[in-house]
Amino acid sequence: MSMKILTLFTMILLSSSCLSQIKDTVYIYFDSTLVGMKKVSYKMFNSKKYPDENIKASYKYFIDKKKNENKYLYDTGYTFTHFNQGKSEYETFGGVPPLKIIKDSCFIKKKKPLNIDFFLTTDYFKVCKTFEKEDNWEQDVIIFIIDKDEIKDGKLILREVTFSRPAKE
Repeated sequence: MSMKILTLFTMILLSSSCLSQIKDTVYIYFDSTLVGMKKVSYKMFNSKKYPDENIKASYKYFIDKKKNENKYLYDTGYTFTHFNQGKSEYETFGGVPPLKIIKDSCFIKKKKPLNIDFFLTTDYFKVCKTFEKEDNWEQDVIIFIIDKDEIKDGKLILREVTFSRPAKE
């Protein structure tokens, strides 16, 4: 009997710890034609180990933030990065490439993506806590950029990105 209780307790404990690892997903609608949004693409160099490898482009998405009242603080804005490396780097340092998911364009109607207004009207700490854990700067959600330039022929591309805070000095 005690073994059954112990087994049941262990199963409950494991299942609750698995549920706590599920992360929320945040979508951001990105339009580089708007003032305050800028996108830069770049490619990594091929390694000597895999000289013919086709490394996919990486992207940095820059979004302005609410203006500071203090003129001595930097206003660099938020950065979201979709960073692809070569096979050699993943083998050496670990990790996996960020997700790139193709969906029907009607997918966006079911979601409520954040837009430029959220970043320009929301206080700095509230924006940061949208993406980070409560007690530290570690990213706590999965973030996908929906780029207006990549919505074509009834399809859209979701790019998984990482969040970086603006420089504050």
